[in-house]
Amino acid sequence: MVNLVDQYERYSEEIDNRIRNVLTSGNYIGGDFVRKFESELSLYLKSKYTITCGNGTDALFASLMALNLKKGDEVLVPSFTFVSTVEVICLLELKPVFLDIDPNTFLLNSDLIEKYISSRTKVIMPVHLFGQCCDMQFIQGLAKKYGLFVIEDAAQSIGASYSFPPSFKQIPSGTMGHLGITSFYPSKNLGAFGDGGAIFTQNKQLADKVRLLVNHGQNKKYHYEMVGFNSRLDGIQASILSFKLTLLKSFNKKRIKIADFYDENLKFVDWIQIPVRARNTTHVFHQYSILLSSKVNREDFQNYLLKHSIPTMIYYPIPIHKQKPYKSFNKISLPVSEMVAKRIISLPICPEIDLEQVQFICEKIKNFLR
Repeated sequence: MVNLVDQYERYSEEIDNRIRNVLTSGNYIGGDFVRKFESELSLYLKSKYTITCGNGTDALFASLMALNLKKGDEVLVPSFTFVSTVEVICLLELKPVFLDIDPNTFLLNSDLIEKYISSRTKVIMPVHLFGQCCDMQFIQGLAKKYGLFVIEDAAQSIGASYSFPPSFKQIPSGTMGHLGITSFYPSKNLGAFGDGGAIFTQNKQLADKVRLLVNHGQNKKYHYEMVGFNSRLDGIQASILSFKLTLLKSFNKKRIKIADFYDENLKFVDWIQIPVRARNTTHVFHQYSILLSSKVNREDFQNYLLKHSIPTMIYYPIPIHKQKPYKSFNKISLPVSEMVAKRIISLPICPEIDLEQVQFICEKIKNFLR
């Protein structure tokens, strides 16, 4: 699905030099390389404050911890997401309130949010799934109306932006809420060669608190201001990410070009719903996810493509509210999430794929039912 080896080989000279510079500097945890990357990422996203950490899950964890929430406080969250979004809520003894998604974009259905807001609701956590942003104007309006926090899970959407009517000023994904997070897992649009994550905020108090939390609660060595934990980006990953940040714009353009090619070639296949691009947001296509008709057996389709050496992935086969550890929180049915989980499948998309390969994939797909 993502050819990381080809990507490394293409840029190996630059990457090897950067790794060597870190190794000879001795700045393995934190230090100048991390500070440099944080500054560069802040500039790229126009974010006042960027705090790196060990991974995207820790970024979510620190963001929730920074809000002084109480046991049992509710967080509104989509069920159709990666488990990290929900597990951090539960680990902090908060209550996830699962919401359904839009059947076309697979994003949090913003029309459903208000009816789930209660006196215990404290946070809305939109997930910018597969590379495009949720309806942030509407979500921000609700948050302001009810005095709620917004934490954006932008782990899959770095480089995307949302345009706020009526001026349609574009605001980068992850920088619109009180806090936003991203992940640098290797397969992400901006991926490290290991793990990593970051938190974004425009609020200095929140930034200071998050930076304390991910560094054992200390701002000076052995002087602890609060109970924190250990989640720090290392110098090697920061140096690699600094380089790959210079490539992110071109990488995202290539992903969009591939997605456009898929769209053009698959739009008339009547048993496929191609990805729907939401209003007021750009799409950087972390995944190109299609929805199969109910008449198509997904397993047969997946096996057919695999016989032609075409990999696919299913994100996500079981919504979180149907998973064993999370069933007890909301005993509800989310029909759209459940339907999408049964019929969705993601096709290969990454900057290393060429259009001849995409053409081959499209031809094999079109021949599946013939």
